[in-house]
Amino acid sequence: MNIKKTKQLILDSLKKEESCFKDLISKIREQKKAIEGKDEVRVLEIIKEKNTIIEIFHDLEGEVSAGQQSLPPEEIQSLEQEGETLKTSLEKLLETIIRMEEECETEIGLKMKEVEKRIFGLQKEKKIGKRYGSFLKNRPLISRKV
Repeated sequence: MNIKKTKQLILDSLKKEESCFKDLISKIREQKKAIEGKDEVRVLEIIKEKNTIIEIFHDLEGEVSAGQQSLPPEEIQSLEQEGETLKTSLEKLLETIIRMEEECETEIGLKMKEVEKRIFGLQKEKKIGKRYGSFLKNRPLISRKV
């Protein structure tokens, strides 16, 4: 394959990766809103959509790796210089994705703690209810003095 064509394919794949990252960021925003709105069904749908985007990204990564292996070392250096701005953009987008995912993880953790508190509260109330129930069971229905 032509070296110029290979380099262009690699650059195109990197641009598509950038687009995947941007799509992923928009999905994470949707996910964050769904988490705040306590819409578990929508969160699960968004996770599936994100997985699809990640699969596309992995395919593109494979194309980039295959293209790099077919290039001689001096052409790889040339490609690095040409794609420097793209590399910087990808790194910033990746950092944003990681930060946003960590925020979502923290938010889900807080929601889980709230649910745990409610569950423990219900369990405590259930134990109290059982005690009252056993007190009423042990009392005779008819007074023995009669």
